[in-house]
Amino acid sequence: MLLAFDYDGVIVDSLEQLLSLAIQVQKELNVGRIPIKEDFQIIENLTFEDIARFIDIPEEKIPFFTKRIFGLLAKNWDAGVFPDIVSVFEKLSLDNTLLVISASETETVTDTLHSFGLNSLISAVSGGDLGLSKAERISKAMNDFGAKPDETFMIGDAISDIRQGKLAGVSTIAVSWGFQKRSLLEVETPDFIADKPSDLLQIVANKKNSGVLNDRE
Repeated sequence: MLLAFDYDGVIVDSLEQLLSLAIQVQKELNVGRIPIKEDFQIIENLTFEDIARFIDIPEEKIPFFTKRIFGLLAKNWDAGVFPDIVSVFEKLSLDNTLLVISASETETVTDTLHSFGLNSLISAVSGGDLGLSKAERISKAMNDFGAKPDETFMIGDAISDIRQGKLAGVSTIAVSWGFQKRSLLEVETPDFIADKPSDLLQIVANKKNSGVLNDRE
């Protein structure tokens, strides 16, 4: 199986840090309004570009907003992984191919995965700096690794992750421990919902054993 993971909110518990940086950069720009946690929790497309628009930063200032945040992240990353993520990844990597497909920059994600000891378990990292949508990057990964859509999962914590997985034609798993609430994720009708990292082990195992795509039938 090819397992494509979102990064922030799925692997790393980064909401508070990203919110803090967004507040800092908004204050530096002195335009728009101060971002709040709920912005990250309800926005339909969870990227810094769309957060900037959501808090009324002028379009011409958005490139600075995103570049400044990514620059600060590269210099000072202090978010940790969610409990049990490392052990779950160790088990999943034994007979699956693990990828990270993130809106964050490839180099920053790769460096932090290394610091968590996860880099050896992950076959590829595809960041937002590549200029492709997540759906396009999922499709590229399937081609690169020779995986079919029914052998591939997109695993994310935001409604945009579920939508991008569906656009790529793959199975989707929404995780409820990340940025966006379970009730919001349910509206997007993901194929599965995981409430804790260890749930991923059972979902993937069940898919392999039975081919069942939807746990709500």
